[in-house]
Amino acid sequence: MIHETIKLFEHSSATLATYVLQDGEFDRKNTVRPAVVICPGGGYAHISQNEGEPVALAYARMGYHAFVLNYSVKIQNPFPTALRELAKAVSIIRERSGEWLVDTNDITVAGFSAGGNLALSLGVHYKNAIVTDDIGLASEQIRPNQLILGYPAVTLEPRSLETPPFLIELMEKGLMPDFRGPDIREILMGKENLTEEEKKSLNLLQYVNEATPRTFIWGTYEDSVILPTDLLGLAGKLFENKVPCELHMFEKGPHGMSLGDATVKSEEQANALSLGAWVDLSVKWLAQGRGR
Repeated sequence: MIHETIKLFEHSSATLATYVLQDGEFDRKNTVRPAVVICPGGGYAHISQNEGEPVALAYARMGYHAFVLNYSVKIQNPFPTALRELAKAVSIIRERSGEWLVDTNDITVAGFSAGGNLALSLGVHYKNAIVTDDIGLASEQIRPNQLILGYPAVTLEPRSLETPPFLIELMEKGLMPDFRGPDIREILMGKENLTEEEKKSLNLLQYVNEATPRTFIWGTYEDSVILPTDLLGLAGKLFENKVPCELHMFEKGPHGMSLGDATVKSEEQANALSLGAWVDLSVKWLAQGRGR
């Protein structure tokens, strides 16, 4: 495996970690493979480790070149900072496709939670001048061929204005990231005390269009952070725009389950849930879309 860390911009600490499979031998030599770029979640406040390397290795085991984007976070890096970083990462993969043996027509961007927001943002904004002009790239260089979105933050409408006491207890014990402070919408806008109009501008449903890449979506009804209606609303918008889509809504499972297996969660929790099936389902979905 070719594992390197690529700095995306001189003025940014954002990096792209590669999990590129070595070239095969004999009859497998010079095999050109699909690629998946992974955007971990973390509320744009931090980068979730559980949704990065473990996911990359899972796809690598299935024959994909994988990449993990460590994008800029926190309120001093508002929209479209991380979006431009993701766009640059996709362009680098296409530029180095000959070296890495990447199929330039089969590059998927996968994201979880806030990373799902980032992945979908590229899917709806890759033609937008706010992305292309600043980094000097054409839309063809940065367009994802497919999107895989795990419990994505789509509307950014919070379930509750107050953080439940049990979550505060977990934060204070260091058992989960501390999300107190600016919320995801304030981080994206780069300021606090947003107007209703500013909040509405961050809802990605309004930007879904017929040029949005085909999309695989999954989440759970029990998610206490991302509303199931976000996922249903997104699938509905894709349908309206005739964009191929597959949606899997699992009954059980909290937010942030990543692979849903023992690499990221306790074996007891993982064995009790069916949501880990999303990985195999996504690979089958990717395969059935080839040659469209």
